[in-house]
Amino acid sequence: MAAAKKSLNPIPPTLRGKKRYIKFSFISQKTLAEKDAWAAVSGAFSRIFGSAGMAQQRLWLIKWNAKSNDGIIRCALAEEENVKAGLLFVQKVGPDSVIPLILGVSGSVGKLK
Repeated sequence: MAAAKKSLNPIPPTLRGKKRYIKFSFISQKTLAEKDAWAAVSGAFSRIFGSAGMAQQRLWLIKWNAKSNDGIIRCALAEEENVKAGLLFVQKVGPDSVIPLILGVSGSVGKLK
C-alpha cells in the first residue's frame, strides 16, 4: 500500500509576523497605472535594500487608486521605518516624475481607508 500523503498546513496566524499598512500618495500631473506604480516602488526598493532586504520587509501592494494616485502597501512591523524611507526614494513612475508623500501608518487597512 502507498503511504498516506500528508497535507501541508499553512503557518497559523499566531506564528506569522505582525504587519503594518502604509498609505502613500504620488503627486503627479497624470494618473498612474497600478502596474507602473508597483514596478517603480519595487525597483527603488531593490536598488536600496537588495533582494534580501525586500524579503525581510515582505512588501505587498494592497490597494491602488489611479484617480488620486494613492495606495496602501503592507510591510513587516520591524521594517516599517525602512519602508517609509524607501518610498521617499521613488522619483519616477514610468516616464513621469513624481513626488512621494506618506499619508499614514496603521495596523489595519480599515483605519487607513
